[in-house]
Amino acid sequence: MRRTANQRRLKNYLFANKIHFKMMLANLTLMLLVFAVVIGTVLYPFYQAIFKIGDIYAQHYSAKFFVDLLDRLSLALIAVLLISLIYQMIINHKFCGPLVNFSHTFKKISQGDLTRKIYLRQYDFLKNEAAQVNDMIDSLSDHIMTLKRDNDHLLSAIESMSGVEVEQAEYQSAIETLKKQADICQEHLSVFKIEGNSD
Repeated sequence: MRRTANQRRLKNYLFANKIHFKMMLANLTLMLLVFAVVIGTVLYPFYQAIFKIGDIYAQHYSAKFFVDLLDRLSLALIAVLLISLIYQMIINHKFCGPLVNFSHTFKKISQGDLTRKIYLRQYDFLKNEAAQVNDMIDSLSDHIMTLKRDNDHLLSAIESMSGVEVEQAEYQSAIETLKKQADICQEHLSVFKIEGNSD
């Protein structure tokens, strides 16, 4: 079965981008700190008993219990870290994948290409934000199409006037038509607010 356009490659789970890597590293560091605190809290009384108790049998029992607990907690730590790593890869991919998609779309918009939309998979995060960006692209496309249509009308009116001998009354009428078309263009352009524009 062929892959659809909105699916991303399996290798992206493993070869993460910078944001994905930083999030995974921060989460794994937090997990290691939590386990260090848990292991230290659980094992410290037995470790202390090994050196503080004068009874050799109690020391032997504490040392044996300490080693058994350390073995079991180490296995549990490895298992939980593996589960946590897989979970973080999946969750972070559902967050970072859309960010990459956003980045590519924003790059296209900055180049003047409004044909690219953000398409997310079913379980990706940031769906509301993707819908807002897609609505923005649609709105910009509509405004630009309106401006292009107005500009085409203006150019058509100019071309119909050029190279033709006209009387003063017809000339005045043509100028008024051009002024109306220019006013329509100006009205549609006034929708945009641009930094540094005093109007």
